[in-house]
Amino acid sequence: MSASESTFLLLGLLAGLVLAGAASLWIARRRLDEARAAGRAEREPELARAASELQSAQGQAAELRARLGALEAEHRQLGELRATGEARAAALEARLQEQQQAAEQRYRDLESSRERLKAEFQALAAEILEDKSRRFGEANVQQLGQLLNPLREQIDGFRKVVTDSYEKENNSRVALQTRLDDLVRLNQTLGQEAQSLSRALSGDNRSQGYWGELKLERLLETAGLEKGRDYLTQESFKDGDGDRYRPDAVLRLPEDKSIVIDAKMVLLDYQRACEATDEAEREQAFVRHGLALRAHVKELGDKDYSRLEGLTSPDMVLMFVPVEAAFLEALRRDPQLYAYAFERKIILVGPSNLLASLRLVAQIWRTEHQNANAKAISSRAAVLYDKFVLFTEDLLKVGEALRRASDLHASAVSKLSQQRGNVVRQAEMLRELGVAPSKRMPAALRDLSDEGGDDGAGEAASGEGTDAAAGEGADDPVG
Repeated sequence: MSASESTFLLLGLLAGLVLAGAASLWIARRRLDEARAAGRAEREPELARAASELQSAQGQAAELRARLGALEAEHRQLGELRATGEARAAALEARLQEQQQAAEQRYRDLESSRERLKAEFQALAAEILEDKSRRFGEANVQQLGQLLNPLREQIDGFRKVVTDSYEKENNSRVALQTRLDDLVRLNQTLGQEAQSLSRALSGDNRSQGYWGELKLERLLETAGLEKGRDYLTQESFKDGDGDRYRPDAVLRLPEDKSIVIDAKMVLLDYQRACEATDEAEREQAFVRHGLALRAHVKELGDKDYSRLEGLTSPDMVLMFVPVEAAFLEALRRDPQLYAYAFERKIILVGPSNLLASLRLVAQIWRTEHQNANAKAISSRAAVLYDKFVLFTEDLLKVGEALRRASDLHASAVSKLSQQRGNVVRQAEMLRELGVAPSKRMPAALRDLSDEGGDDGAGEAASGEGTDAAAGEGADDPVG
């Protein structure tokens, strides 16, 4: 049922009540007249009763007229808002159509101009090409191309301008349509929220509870918290006796901690206080509102969520009052309410301070994630550093092994070809003495042998060496 239909229904109901009150007034007056016609001694009680009924009926009629006037004013205001929204939507739609038609007309004009200029440029290019071909022949084809390139670039540039212009017009049209759609959605959202608020404030406790839970979840999302990761809603838990509890929301904290948030809305007395016309009645309704909040605090404290299995350390419970004014009015009327709740491990919060707390929790989670990432990076860096140290140690070992191998290689080459009476020189002496090998010693070794072992070789060849050299020269071939 829409808001206007609900308003008309209420107006009809109030009109019926006004008529009923008027009928009651007429009946009361008739009874009063009849009572006056009877004997004075006999009609005293009935006259008093009729006067009382008349006064009551007049009071009811005045109250109904006042409520009818308020509803009529609200209906007129809603009608004005609706008319304003429809007028703005119609104006935007007309503006969109005008801009779309203008854009299409400009596009057609630009397309026509582009085709005309294209034809003119093509004709001009053909004429120039034909003229140049006749005058210069094939030798000037390259020059003709250079002459036509600026024209081609101008055509391409003009085509780009036309295309960009069309794209801009199209983007503007899409942006305007998007804004119009956003406005329509905004009007629909405002209407739905107004209906939801009206139903929540005038409905039963269950409807008010649903509205409070919806308001709580919107605040959780606004704070940047993610459902299922940072908080849970309507999660079921059991206590030690097997009884099930279903908190409205469970806010997760680092170190596996959690906080329960209750969003049960108790605003019937607050609504009555806002609607009351009598100051004493309003004051009594506000007092009842504070007592209702105090009773709900006691009920939450008695539940003792710390007993629930799977709910880690819920040291405190946040009791969320979705309407800021109702929250502040209760604290103003009952200054000890906050301390009373705190003694029972209940913290009273309204939308503003709850949002600030939720954003603080979101920042704590971001810091926690950053710290976890920093620890992971530090751990990976330590592992990487250890691996790098092991790699450098192995690299140094490889270098040391290569150095030792190089030294051993140099020593072996020196013993083989550079020392006096070396093996290479002795082998070459055998070849010089008439041995006919099938292969020759590498030239590099022969050169080294010539540089380092000439003296020993000469002594061995001439027979004039020392006994040690002769014995060395004699033993090697034998060996």
